[in-house]
Amino acid sequence: MRPDDPAVREILRRSMVARLATVSRNGRPNLNPLYFVLRDDRIWLGTVDASLAARNVKADPRVAVLFTPEHDGPGAPLVRVTGTATVRTDRAVTRAYLRADARKYVLTPGGLANFFSHPRQARHMPTYLGSGDKGHSCVIEVVPVHAEFVAPPRQPA
Repeated sequence: MRPDDPAVREILRRSMVARLATVSRNGRPNLNPLYFVLRDDRIWLGTVDASLAARNVKADPRVAVLFTPEHDGPGAPLVRVTGTATVRTDRAVTRAYLRADARKYVLTPGGLANFFSHPRQARHMPTYLGSGDKGHSCVIEVVPVHAEFVAPPRQPA
């Protein structure tokens, strides 16, 4: 299935968290939940350049990204997108990501209520704005190659 298929795009539109699967230099798999936005048929995931996800993408650009609409509950459709990724640290891309991220996650009625009900989140803002001690903000840009629906995990009886 193509990543631009309308059914795939609908799942991506309704999903809030992407689960990025990467492989380290020594072949160890890793799965990271990250916020994401769609940009020009690419998937942008926000993180910092010192994160395991970014380091793994630099070592091996092959990735898989899993999406599921969280609000649909158990049995929600899952979409797996495979492709190649690069770590983007250029200021124009990180700023564009931060603007799109704010529109998707913060500048909504529910997002604002959540942000202000968790004031400790403010101390993490320097990291996301690129000046934290845990690395500089970056965007993992995924160029999707293939998409497929995956059966959701079975619920215990």
